[in-house]
Amino acid sequence: MLAKGRGVRVLRVSIGGCRRCVDSPLRRGHDGAMFRGWLGRSWLIVAVASALVLSGCAQDPTAEKRAASTEVFEAVVPDDTPGCSAAVSIDGDVVWAEARGVANLETGEQLKTSTAIHIASVGKQFTAVAVLMLAEQGLLSLDDSPADHLDGMPAWVEDLTINDLMHHTSGIAEFLRLPSSNFGAPPLNNDDILEFVRTSPIAQSGTPGAFSYSNTNYTLLADIVTEVTGVEFADWMQAEVFGPLDLEARIGPPMPSDPVGYEAVVDDFMIAEPFAWEVVGPGFVTMTASELARWGDQLRAPSLVSAETLDDALADGAPVDEGWTYGPGLLVADDGTLGHDGAGAGDETSFAVSPDRHTTIAISCNHDGLHLPTVMNDLAAVWVD
Repeated sequence: MLAKGRGVRVLRVSIGGCRRCVDSPLRRGHDGAMFRGWLGRSWLIVAVASALVLSGCAQDPTAEKRAASTEVFEAVVPDDTPGCSAAVSIDGDVVWAEARGVANLETGEQLKTSTAIHIASVGKQFTAVAVLMLAEQGLLSLDDSPADHLDGMPAWVEDLTINDLMHHTSGIAEFLRLPSSNFGAPPLNNDDILEFVRTSPIAQSGTPGAFSYSNTNYTLLADIVTEVTGVEFADWMQAEVFGPLDLEARIGPPMPSDPVGYEAVVDDFMIAEPFAWEVVGPGFVTMTASELARWGDQLRAPSLVSAETLDDALADGAPVDEGWTYGPGLLVADDGTLGHDGAGAGDETSFAVSPDRHTTIAISCNHDGLHLPTVMNDLAAVWVD
């Protein structure tokens, strides 16, 4: 099945130079703007709210907010093109969820709220929490050098700390911005990235101590988790993070049943080439928007680490931009808002937690043609006072 007036073609991209392969919360146009303006009100929100009041539906505030959220979603997500799934949770309970659009244009399969989508760099916060858990258990210190846990590191790594990796202040090169000739044969994996850091003269491309977003940092964090625990990272995360929280999430390569990722090109959608790597730590997490929204309550009432450990980690971030720091896999605003975005292989996700930590909003799409900051702010205008 094809969307009306749209063909489907495969878009070939290379790992070293594709804008959509570089998965950063500071991508052009995504430099924190999606989390600003929680109190802004769009014309659509005002119109929907007014209509509900006039129709007598405003007696139930939650019902009103659900209806307004659905109106927001229907206005920007067609049902016959690649689409999105979104969810809102309050104190860990999902109070609204919606999915629209097509998971696979060829088969016509529709997206559902139960459809899991690759969340890309939004998954960094899971890796960070794993490291905080091990620190609380005394198995590592955030002030340890990565070289304390990973053999064969060059001398310059000995001067770095695990906190530098978590906050992107290591100066280590972003592997996604480098030609694939710097690594082994695809698909690249954690071993390839580790060997690059050990041996390449260009592995340190930035200035230690200064913020410079690099997926390589979180690749090394996952390697440290594996070395410290003696368990493969994905298995440890399932047993110690997702399992105890009863979260349905998968770390690893795409499965045939996953939604197809699409690139929006003018009035067309093109199938995005899958990642040429299978690297865990920086992302590679697949889950539903509802499960991601449920997870957000761990940032209000953590059960995997103490509240003190989490608060310290959020307060100890690296300056990114005016009013923003980068903490444990999350952007932290000066008003307390938390968030991250992620993109790659056609999928895009936006995640944000309100300043009081009670409300979490998650949006995941299997295409890159929607301006997620606008949708995030419109949904926040409905749910966040």
